[in-house]
Amino acid sequence: PFGWRTEGVLLFQRYREISYRAKVLSAGMKVSIISTMSIAPIIGMIVADYLLVRRRKLSLKAAYFMKGHDAYRYTGGFNLVGLACVVIACLTTILFVYNPLTGEIRSGLFLIFTGSGFDALFGGVLYWLASLTPLKKYMLRDRDDLEIV
Repeated sequence: PFGWRTEGVLLFQRYREISYRAKVLSAGMKVSIISTMSIAPIIGMIVADYLLVRRRKLSLKAAYFMKGHDAYRYTGGFNLVGLACVVIACLTTILFVYNPLTGEIRSGLFLIFTGSGFDALFGGVLYWLASLTPLKKYMLRDRDDLEIV
């Protein structure tokens, strides 16, 4: 009962809907990948910090923010060494391993670790290497506050 013009308009509108949905899905996937790649080095740094840098010794009083124990209060609430490691790890992954915006695989490491796996490993290694420099004093302010060894 529809004429060719009406069916053409309906078809065009349906194509626009599908195209818009595909664009939203594609953008959502890219945001998801980018957010995963920024969280991955944080996870790597947490593991490296606990196992390698602090050697499984934490100040519980400082961890629970008890009065007078502020070993884990960093500059403006941010661990600047950790932020630098996150930025460097993410940029290294995007520039040399995998670009999530274009989907381009730039290294064979992607096939072994994936983008976020490499990011986590590299972030942890960077954080550990930073602990071998004079930055260690900034990173380990809780050493005087340890009660249980």
